[in-house]
Order: sequence, then structure tokens, then C-alpha cells
Amino acid sequence: HFFSRLQLLLILAQFDLVSNSIISIMSNRVYVGNLSWATSWQDLKDHMRDAGDVQYAKVLQDRDGRSKGCGIVEFTEVEGAKDAIEKLTDTELKGRKIFVREDREDGKRGGGGGGGDRGGDGGDDKGEDRGGDRGPAESSNSGGGGRRGGRGGGEDRPVVAEGTQLFIGNLSWETGWQDLKDHFREIGEVDRADVAVGRDGRKKGFGFIRFQTAADATKAIEELNGVEFMGRPLEVRLDNKA
Repeated sequence: HFFSRLQLLLILAQFDLVSNSIISIMSNRVYVGNLSWATSWQDLKDHMRDAGDVQYAKVLQDRDGRSKGCGIVEFTEVEGAKDAIEKLTDTELKGRKIFVREDREDGKRGGGGGGGDRGGDGGDDKGEDRGGDRGPAESSNSGGGGRRGGRGGGEDRPVVAEGTQLFIGNLSWETGWQDLKDHFREIGEVDRADVAVGRDGRKKGFGFIRFQTAADATKAIEELNGVEFMGRPLEVRLDNKA
């Protein structure tokens, strides 16, 4: 009698594991980050078609209709979403290397111009083709939030975990956000990189890096402060205004 109960418990446990696995791979939607401000839903859809039949594509926007630098793509089949994650991460779209992951907030996001095959290949594309206007900074946003509020950006200020954001000073004028991000990736996973730009489009010689963890930010200060990058020794410290 005891043995049969144990067997039953094991069977139930295995069923639970299998059920969770099935649920985890059932989503046919992916989140696409680090989009250029100039990327429209049609650009996104056309790019993601390399992985499979796209049912719907949307570029997320703020209340002013500006792109948030991220989007959602829904494939007809789960396999399309899987292939997109495996094959299209780090591919270039409109001059930026995008990243693709499972949409962990499936169906919960709002806002944005989108279109797809639900009622023809059209959609509301307002506010998308902005010709690459980056506002006050050249930036990469891997987290899907808006540009930095309080430093000239017109969007809501994203929530920044304490101790994860760094101020980077003494940058060379040639340094772009991608250069900065690639350099700090040697330390850990970078969520966002910004290079400050004036109203005249000229770089100001400083920027910001946001790590996923405070531990990596601390490590970056210890290992990269004072180290030469693109011909200049960097100033690396916590961003006190984050």
C-alpha cells in the first residue's frame, strides 16, 4: 500500500514537471529589444519573417507616440518563436543589433503601432518613422524602457535598480553607444548604454551604463576606472542621479 502511494506521488510529480515544461514553451510570442527609433512595425515584421510566418508585429510606444526601442512579435507557430530566439538574436536591423527572447509578459503590454495578418497586412504606424531621432542621447535599451527622463528625455523615467547604473566620463568623441556597451560587456550583462549628445548633435564626452546587477557595476568601477578606452582613461563611478 505504501509503495503504491509512493508511485502515485512520483507520477504526479513527473506530470507536474511535464506540464510546466509544456506551458513554458507554448508561447508563440517574442520580445524584441534594442530597436532603432526609426524601426516601424512593418520593418520589424519583415525582419522576423526569416524565422517563420508572422501573425502580428508591434513596436511599443510611449504616450507621446514615440518608440520605446522594443517590440512584440507573434508567430503563427511556436516553432517560429523558438527559431527567432535562436537565429535572429544579434542580427542587425536598421543599424542596431537586436536581441530576441520569450515574451514573459504575454498579452499584458499596451501601447504601440502594430500590424499583422489579423485583418490584412496593415496597422497603425503613427509615430514610427522618426528618421533615427534619438533625442538627448545615443542609446541602446535592452530592457524595453524609455529614454532617460530628467536629462532631456521626454519619456517616463525607467525604474533603475539601486547600484546598477554607472556614469562614464572622459569618453573620446568617436565613442558610440555600441562601443561603450561592448567594452563594458567584458564585466557582465549590460541592460543599457547611453552616450550623451547635445542639441547640436555633438557628443558631450560622457555616458551611462546600466548593468543587470549591482555586483557587476561595482566590478566595473574596480576594473575599468582609469583604464584607457579609445585613447582616453575612463572615469567610472556610480550614477548618483539614477
